[in-house]
Amino acid sequence: MIINKEELEQLKKNAKIHKIIFDEIKKVAKPWISSYDIDLLCWKICKENWVLAWFKWVYSFPANMCISVNDVVVHWVPSKKTIFKDWDLVKFDLWIKDKHIWINTDAAIAIIIWENKDKEVERFLKVNEIALKKWIEQCKIWNRVWDIWNAIQKYVEWEWFHIVRDLTWHWLWYSLHEKPYVYNYGKPWTWEKLKEWMLLAIEPIIWFSSSKIIDKGWFEFFIVDWSLGCQVEHTVLITKEGPEIII
Repeated sequence: MIINKEELEQLKKNAKIHKIIFDEIKKVAKPWISSYDIDLLCWKICKENWVLAWFKWVYSFPANMCISVNDVVVHWVPSKKTIFKDWDLVKFDLWIKDKHIWINTDAAIAIIIWENKDKEVERFLKVNEIALKKWIEQCKIWNRVWDIWNAIQKYVEWEWFHIVRDLTWHWLWYSLHEKPYVYNYGKPWTWEKLKEWMLLAIEPIIWFSSSKIIDKGWFEFFIVDWSLGCQVEHTVLITKEGPEIII
């Protein structure tokens, strides 16, 4: 999708609220805090800034954001029963839609709760973050979508982790998921070339093992052997000067 300058200005306003929420999450996400508490915090900040946490308005999702812990790869519904513990790997995925233009920003962060003593878990999270960085580096005019997923797949597998093949990234605009949906793997030299003013929601989604995943409830994806899944995400704009991270 190709956006215009007015939409870009609103996207950057949305991104500021996104950042406020993520910064607050990093401060308060400690042991004995529930994912419901974080979801309520998100709702309060969105209400104060007159924006919508858009997950709640689509697909009958019952919360403001997705908060997925450990073996839940994505899309877990926040709950008072989900209490964070030391060493938990938690993914916070948030969509914001403003009430002026109604355009979306989409981003996700992953953090390890409190003090983690497992260096391999730290490496797993770092690999996901570096994969996202490598992905964004490929977001240049006339590069193909394949250049992006190739960079991710090669790096993740080189580090002995695995791409979640059931889940995709996507374009952004007025809908929550704009087509085409794109996997993090594929055949060389396929898909279209990137163009100026395209807006992408880039999200490498990886897992620790090579096990299977199953979906339960509201599109929740669980890893069957109880190992870890991870997701990080940015909203990225294609420009002549190179990729611009909106949030």
